Amino acid sequence: MTVGLRLTGAGVIAAMLLVAGCDKGGSAPKGQVVAQVNGQDITLSELNAELLANRVPADSDDKAATQMILQRLIARKLLVEHARDAKLDKSSEYILSQQRQEENNLAGLAQRQAASKVKPPTRAEAEKFMRENAAVFNNRKLMVLEQIRFAQPANANDLKFLEPAKSLDEVAELLKQNAIKFERVPTVFDTTSVDPKLAQRIDNLPPGEVFVISTGNMVLANAIREKRPAAIPPDAGLQYAAQLLFRQRTAKAVEEQLSTLRKAAQISYQPGYEPPKPGAKAAAPAKDKPSAASTIRGS
Repeated sequence: MTVGLRLTGAGVIAAMLLVAGCDKGGSAPKGQVVAQVNGQDITLSELNAELLANRVPADSDDKAATQMILQRLIARKLLVEHARDAKLDKSSEYILSQQRQEENNLAGLAQRQAASKVKPPTRAEAEKFMRENAAVFNNRKLMVLEQIRFAQPANANDLKFLEPAKSLDEVAELLKQNAIKFERVPTVFDTTSVDPKLAQRIDNLPPGEVFVISTGNMVLANAIREKRPAAIPPDAGLQYAAQLLFRQRTAKAVEEQLSTLRKAAQISYQPGYEPPKPGAKAAAPAKDKPSAASTIRGS
């Protein structure tokens, strides 16, 4: 199995350290300590956690991959130490980043807790789902997408600046202008991985049109480059049906949990930031206005 590692940021520095083979004196670490950085221990447990985070099994015999991950971890420790010396951990940018990370982690745990209570569908339920959604399985497609990913802003209204974008290049430029970090990658979208109605809406989009999906913590701006029919074989249909039905039930459980919390909460908005009222019609676009990027809510 080939393990692919993408080097960015601290990873680039890690590679430089690996080539240089930095090892400046001191007694060799022993036991559960695999390395030390200015007296700070890096334990085997910490290394294993980093390996798993990079999809490298902790028991992997790929020494090169393990060493690369270790050097990346050392580079991060050095950068963290430097940042603290420079008082960057006291900056408003860091404090806001920490708050966002903590909130995302806790929100994710709450969602997983709600999802853990969902029971897997029975065989009879999966068979019924297949009969009622035959088109989903017969018309399945794999779409090759070009995708731009970036963190979900705290206010969904903050995405309005993307509406004029008619291409991913324009999306990228708008993100740069707003100093928003993003990643641009190719990916494959399976139409059975989302709700059938959402999949149909995406499939009906004109070729090349940008569509934006909000997925909780991330925003995905996409453009379809290719579509490939990929009907599900009958012998695999039951498993797909069970998986899709389980995903739908999980998403519903999370939505119901959030709906209950919203009803019990006291939420107020500064004028201009409130969401549209239920049933309110969106303003019709001007006839000479360029077509805007489609926004599709996803789970």
